[in-house]
This record gives sequence, structure tokens and C-alpha cells, in this order.
Amino acid sequence: MFEELHQKQSQWTVPDSELRESLRLAVAEVLLPAYRSFVKRFGALVETGKNPQKYIKYTADDLDRMLGEFFEEKNMRETKR
Repeated sequence: MFEELHQKQSQWTVPDSELRESLRLAVAEVLLPAYRSFVKRFGALVETGKNPQKYIKYTADDLDRMLGEFFEEKNMRETKR
């Protein structure tokens, strides 16, 4: 599900840099703690099951990096990479 959201929201642009950063922080403040909690609570259980990569595809750092691509113009994203 995150891949779908990332694909859509990384195409949205917010020209105002302060607003763009505020939006990223607001998303990160909700998403990252919840994701870390999920991985901490269920990570071991998921890893011992079938197809663990199906359920935990990203680290919290991966998500944080991907959130940094939200709301930014494409040419600015390519410059950062």
C-alpha cells in the first residue's frame, strides 16, 4: 500500500518550501512511530512466517527517505539523488 501512496504523493508538488517540509514532518510524525512499533511488535513473527518480504518491505529509514520525496518537483528530486 505504501508503494501506491508513494507513487501518487511523490507526483504532487508543493511550491512553498516551508509548507512542503511541514507536510513531510506531519506525515513522518504519524507514520514512522507507528511503523517502528509494528516492526518491533510483529517483526519476529513475520520473519518466521511465509514470505516475510511481503509484509515488511522497508526499514523505517527507507520510509523516512521515501517521505523526503513527497511534495517535491521531479527535477528537484533527481538533483538530490
